[in-house]
Amino acid sequence: MNDSPQLPPHYELVQLYHVDDVMREAARRARNGAGEGTLVWAVEQGDAHTTSDKRWYSPPGNLHCALLLRPDYSNARCGQLAYVAALSVGSALAELLLPMTGLRYRWPSKLYINDLRAGQIMLAASDGHSDPYEWLALGVMVNVAEHPPNPEPEEFVSVHASGATDVTVAQVLEGFARYFLHWINRWAENGFGPIAHQWQLRADGVGEEMTVRVGEQTHRGTFVEVDEEGRLVLLESGQIEQRISVNAFFALDGE
Repeated sequence: MNDSPQLPPHYELVQLYHVDDVMREAARRARNGAGEGTLVWAVEQGDAHTTSDKRWYSPPGNLHCALLLRPDYSNARCGQLAYVAALSVGSALAELLLPMTGLRYRWPSKLYINDLRAGQIMLAASDGHSDPYEWLALGVMVNVAEHPPNPEPEEFVSVHASGATDVTVAQVLEGFARYFLHWINRWAENGFGPIAHQWQLRADGVGEEMTVRVGEQTHRGTFVEVDEEGRLVLLESGQIEQRISVNAFFALDGE
């Protein structure tokens, strides 16, 4: 694997050429005793999917990684790490994209560049029989060099297609790893409030109608805010308020 990233010593990088899915690989290593900070990075994935079970485009030239954590905080707080991860990737990309390039977060897992989808965050955990979880896997996928063929209207973009053609996967991974330490430490010291504030500065669709599928349920309503626990607040028809947790979205407890 060329262009190896230079990471802080907190991480143990596992460099692979091909895996089925970095999230599954991280889970396998977690069950075999891998330590916190294990960072699985693959050149390509053969069978990766989104939370809605759609195939995630995973060719060489894009970022596919999963970070293993061993939580010492409650299961209920773990969903907040989706925001920590989004800020970490966003901070890294903001340094690498051209000036005036739009960068947005769509609840709870999508990254957008100039209103087109460029990446996603994933979360998976050991079964919910223990609190805290025995392990947590945090996945980051970014279209760096390539993006899927676009339908009409356009839906996807890559970092290169947005104009930053010299950016490498290693640069994005380095930036994510560096900023993740910054944001998770701030979360640990100051709670979710500062994270929520920074995330909502780039939140996509506040005040607009949105559709969220959680398991077999579909919620439609107006995106109001993210609350103090990290739940999505929606106003549905008849002004009925719904609060949807990130844990439920990613089915961390098998919900």
